[in-house]
Amino acid sequence: MAVPGSIPILLPVFMVTELLCACNTVQLWSLKKAGVAGTRSWLLANIAMLGYLPALGLRMVLPLVFSVVLSNGLGLVAASTFYIGCARFLGRPTHARPLAMLVVAGIGGLLGFTLLLDSMQMRVVISSGGISIVFAATAWLLYRHREPTHRAAVYWLGAACSAVTSLLHLSRSIYYGGGYGDINDLFATTVPNVFSMSMTAALVPGLSMLAVAMVQEHLLSEATWRAEHDGMTGLNTRQCFETRSMQLLQQAEASAFPLCLVLMDLDHFKQINDRHGHQAGDQVLLAFSALLQQGLRPGDVAGRMGGEEFALLLPQATVPQALELAEDLRLHARGMPAASLGGSIPYSVSMGLAAWQPGIAFPELYRNADQALYAAKQAGRNTIVAHA
Repeated sequence: MAVPGSIPILLPVFMVTELLCACNTVQLWSLKKAGVAGTRSWLLANIAMLGYLPALGLRMVLPLVFSVVLSNGLGLVAASTFYIGCARFLGRPTHARPLAMLVVAGIGGLLGFTLLLDSMQMRVVISSGGISIVFAATAWLLYRHREPTHRAAVYWLGAACSAVTSLLHLSRSIYYGGGYGDINDLFATTVPNVFSMSMTAALVPGLSMLAVAMVQEHLLSEATWRAEHDGMTGLNTRQCFETRSMQLLQQAEASAFPLCLVLMDLDHFKQINDRHGHQAGDQVLLAFSALLQQGLRPGDVAGRMGGEEFALLLPQATVPQALELAEDLRLHARGMPAASLGGSIPYSVSMGLAAWQPGIAFPELYRNADQALYAAKQAGRNTIVAHA
């Protein structure tokens, strides 16, 4: 049987969980300004948990309507909004309507088995069973649909914690709902109860911490991408292109494989801007960038060096192979005008090609390609010149 001292022993566990949830709430509140999908739902889940634990811990003082219906209702809300947050973050369907129906049905059942028919057994089945279902769905969601650019460990750990939370509530529902345990000992300081409640109290803020970690991972990944890629075209920035090129030159030096650099400049780009407007000029940049990315082989590196100048590094490519690739790109650019609101805009590109030789550093290779590009412009543009 439950004794009066049962809740005070568990109270420190609830207090620690409450403190951790409060810390997570503050973190999520600050992160919501970043606009990451799912953050607001995770914040609501933490706020619900901040109300759930005190109501549950004060069950010896508060009326059953508050300690049972309110607390377990908030538990269902917290589990459901946590799932919705994960779904929004991962770009998956939220299933908000079925979850809302689950919460409403759960609260209705708790009210019915509190006010009309006082059955603690059924209340345990409703609350623990509902939470178990939601966390099982959360575990599958995190395991199956993680962001490919993020570390898998955070998602696997989140899936594992959600699965354990689901199993704990399912076991509690079966154990007491099936009549295997004395329902009067539900909050007694028995080893199974203390273990179950302590694990649940640890997993709840743990899942919120993982949600914070996912938001931070997303922001870090986004910041890294923005630092390495041109905002308009999505190609590598000049700094990123040069860094990756120097790494590939070191590999070429060690493995003695061929490597070529192609510098490209859109012909008379200023005239395009003057004649058609800067928005049309942007469309030309986007059209050529798309062509450039479509023709990339595995291992090739493309970048926007600034303005209308682009670069393409071709590892494992001899001069004839590089010339063939560059010529194919030039012909496609010439034959596929860029589309804009004012109609199609024809454009062409001049290219300079330089082959890497052992002992040549990247600045020298770049200078050779730049000289070849200048020669292509002097030769009338819309052509390719290879450095001697």
